[in-house]
Amino acid sequence: MCVPVSLLRNNALTYLGYSDSDLDEQTQEALHSALTHIAEWSAYKQIYTRLKDLPEAPAFLQQESYVGLQGKLDTALLFAATLGLGIDRRIQSLSLNRLSEAVVLNAVANAYLETRVELFIGEILPGGVLFCPGYAGTSPEGNRSVLKLLNAQKHLGIYLKDSGLMIPEKSMAGIVVAGYSFSCRACSIRSKCDHLRQGKTCYGKPAPHREESRNAKADNIKA
Repeated sequence: MCVPVSLLRNNALTYLGYSDSDLDEQTQEALHSALTHIAEWSAYKQIYTRLKDLPEAPAFLQQESYVGLQGKLDTALLFAATLGLGIDRRIQSLSLNRLSEAVVLNAVANAYLETRVELFIGEILPGGVLFCPGYAGTSPEGNRSVLKLLNAQKHLGIYLKDSGLMIPEKSMAGIVVAGYSFSCRACSIRSKCDHLRQGKTCYGKPAPHREESRNAKADNIKA
């Protein structure tokens, strides 16, 4: 799948927290190199299965924190994707003595994985989004069930450490659902969210409207 360079560049800049006008010549060169070679340096793989094709629904989806997904699971998929260990090793190697390049490549790798996933999901389930366990107050432990049901270690080489970190690090897993909108307002841990306090979200989008952020802070004070 061909990823538009302009889209990938914009997404990478978002990860870096920069605009084009912020970049010095050295960073521009590092970004150009990473954008040019990311497909070559990574080994993108993906796997998915439709929930309706499983013998029974995964137990973790019955938890109260997944109530927002109920009614949207008839067409839902379990999904996982990775860029492989090679890109992790390249980033780690660069970080030893070329840290700025490692930071840029890390951002481009994140953007490349996210963009590939979003484009593919748009093909197999129009209007679909990837809901990863850990979003909206759900437990990251749901990833363990997703990866096990997909046999992701065998097919993609993804496994989950005891800490919850996925290896390779440039990996994603979760439930693809159509018609779902991420919302901090509906999150069960909104009042205690570290992401929201920092003006961020756990799902990689801009922070919610200032009024919603104020409400979250007010709720936290009351708590």
